[in-house]
Parts: sequence; structure tokens; C-alpha cells
Amino acid sequence: MLADAGPALEALGERIGALLATSLMGNGLFAGNAASLGVCGGYGSKLLERLLPEADLVLAFGAGLNQWTTMFGRLLGDAAIVQCDADARAIGGHRPVRLGLAGDAAEAADALGEELERRGFASDGFRTGEVAAEVRAYSAAEDYADEAGEGLIDPRTLVAELDRLLPPERTVVYDCGHWTWFVTPFLNVPDPAGFVPAQGFMSVGHGLATAIGAAVARPDRPVLALTGDGGAMMALGELDSIIAQGLVVLVAVFNDAAYGAEVHHFGPMGRPTGMVEFGDRDFAAVAVALGARAATVRSADDLAAPIEDWLARPAGPLVLDPRLVSARLAEAFAGGA
Repeated sequence: MLADAGPALEALGERIGALLATSLMGNGLFAGNAASLGVCGGYGSKLLERLLPEADLVLAFGAGLNQWTTMFGRLLGDAAIVQCDADARAIGGHRPVRLGLAGDAAEAADALGEELERRGFASDGFRTGEVAAEVRAYSAAEDYADEAGEGLIDPRTLVAELDRLLPPERTVVYDCGHWTWFVTPFLNVPDPAGFVPAQGFMSVGHGLATAIGAAVARPDRPVLALTGDGGAMMALGELDSIIAQGLVVLVAVFNDAAYGAEVHHFGPMGRPTGMVEFGDRDFAAVAVALGARAATVRSADDLAAPIEDWLARPAGPLVLDPRLVSARLAEAFAGGA
């Protein structure tokens, strides 16, 4: 992203018939490209999970290839890895590589493309036949089974509906939390600047403060701020600031009445989880008390009316309080064992 390497990488991918993906921090770099699989790793789609292990070569530019991007190496299969990074010390830091290239991502991609052109090499690779057609037609929103409960919405359904109802030109801000694993494939971002993850040190509660910065920096785009219920309770002062400043931010609080990661991590280990299962909190009522528009969401049918009304009169924030099914992220906690 910082090297503005997107065009050079897309040109290189087209020459060799490669599919494209990013780490989470590069989300949006290949937005709109028909060969893009989106985000790679635990935040990725089922299509990426199926296709990536079939690759015989992985070219990684600026991505560290850590355990989450590669799911402890499982997504890489038997592929040879070529890793390019501006910091030579980062090469091979997480995965063994066949070849390391120390340099700027855009310059390295351009140089590889020029050398292949000099050699007269081009390949359709993955961009032919059934695979290319599958990638072009793929929709994550059609590739899962909804697991909604009584009065509870599936987080994937929630985000797929937000993606459908909101304008494509938006800034998406992520807080940190267990819920983030479910939602990324279902939510498009327009470009890298349109995705702002507040996930430093994997500490929850920074999303709403980050949404304030995003709304002030890009007032031309509405902000979609996704946060967990635990993170929202840590940042109620930031919610008040969003309301007081009249910022155009849609806040969706992923409300499963607990610190989900702790429940789903420590519960199977036989550890008590009562201290992190804090029960139901009415975030919609809190938001109204602070002066915002708000709606409680218990199914997909509860989303269209408040969002359409907010988009028609985008003065100040809208707070959505969706009550969620909480599913365990077994793959996240499996580790490399």
C-alpha cells in the first residue's frame, strides 16, 4: 500500500495468470479486480481457502506471511514462496522461502514484469476456464449457511446486509475482537484508504476513537464502524463524542453478551468464563439517551428501514445494536500444533 504497488502487482499478476489476495492490512488494494480473492488467511473467504493450496508459487510483496495470514502455513500447501520486502530482515521471518527479494514492492514487481517481457513469457495460469469463471462469479454472501437463532442474527448475515444497504464509497473501521473473523469476506471496501483496522496489539476498544478520525479525515464518505459489545463498553466516551460532534458514522455493535474470544478460548480448556459473560446490554437505549438515532436488530429485516432513513438524513450517527449468535472460532484457537 505505502509503495502504491497495486498497479504493478496487478500487471504482474495478469502476465503470469496469478490470482490476487492481500493480508488484512492491505484490504482493498485489488478492489474491483476480477482476479482478486480478497483477504488471505483466517479473515478470508471459503473460495480462497479452496484455491490457494492449489498454487505452485506464491509471490508475497510486503506481507509477513504470519500464522494468521497463512493459517499456520496450511493455506500455502506445497507452493514455492518468493517473498519481497523493503526490510531484508523480514524475509523468511515466519515461513521458509525459496527466494527473497529485498526492495520496494512496486519497483520489484515492475522489474519482474520487465524481465518476463524480455523473455517473452506469459501464462494464463489460474485465469482460464472454470477457475477464472468461479472467481468472477463468487459471492461470499451466497457461500455460507445462516445460523440465526431465536431473536439472534448471524454476524455474517448482518455484514452482508450492511454491505448491500450502504453506498460502496465508505470508510470501514474495525475494532478488535473475536467477531472480526466472521465478517471480512462479506464486506467490500472501495480502496485501501477505505479500510482502517484499529487492531494494534489486538486490544479491544479502539474502534470508535478511530472512527472519529476517519470521519473527520474523509467527510465525503460515511463511516461504518464495527465494534464488539466489550469494546463498545470500554469506549462509551468515544460514542458520546461521535454523537456530540454530529459525525456521519454508522456504529454496529456486535452484541453477544460476552467477551467472545475469552469465552470460546478458555471455555473448552475447562476454565471458568463467568467473569467475561456480562449479559445483555441495551446499546440502542444508551445511544438514544446520548442523543443518537438507534435501532435494535434481531433479524436482517430490522436493518433496511433505519439505514435508509439515516442515509436520507445523514446528520449525526446511527447506532445499531444487533443481538448475535456467538459461534466458536475453533480454527483461530487451534494453533500450529
